[in-house]
Amino acid sequence: MEFSHSNVEEALADASSVLLLAPSLFDAENDVCIDLLRPGDAAEENVLWVSYTRSPDAQLRRWRARAGAPPANLGVVSVGETVRSTGAVAGETRADARRGAPGPIEAVANPNDLTGLGIAINEYLHGWEHNGNRTVVCFDSLTAMLQYVELETAYEFLHILAGRLYAADAVAHFHMDPGAHDTRAVESVASLCDAVVDLREDGVSVRHR
Repeated sequence: MEFSHSNVEEALADASSVLLLAPSLFDAENDVCIDLLRPGDAAEENVLWVSYTRSPDAQLRRWRARAGAPPANLGVVSVGETVRSTGAVAGETRADARRGAPGPIEAVANPNDLTGLGIAINEYLHGWEHNGNRTVVCFDSLTAMLQYVELETAYEFLHILAGRLYAADAVAHFHMDPGAHDTRAVESVASLCDAVVDLREDGVSVRHR
């Protein structure tokens, strides 16, 4: 079904996991990504970014440009070369910092280390478990992850992660460039998600599974 960028969030109201397909460097991807993180509810949200491709500071700037304020709790799992600019994120106030939740930045230096990545994500999910806020997650991106691990390995990891996110009542979306993968790879990942958003120059399509 075709939608405009402005009403994608409404079309996905019942989806807890979304595959966001967009060409590399496509401007509309950033807008839809932030929409899926629901910045209007910032004061009652735990926001977790898993980033292979952007610095933590870049992630926070994207959020603040739309929300105008930081979320109630903010976490970034920074993978590989994105472990660099962290000043703005480290300076944010986090309500759970005194209650045993992980700090604002968790680094996974080796992009092949899916075990370490899973542990880092799980630490945030557990740390925020009882704070009463909604947890939203952005995974940016599966295309980058698949440069380091085989599709079968990634699928097994994502299958386990999907279960953890569901158990935590979290809402997550996963970025992927369809032009960088064959149909099998895209459909394998899509099978783990409730919905697929396909961004193209001529519009947006939303497919529920």
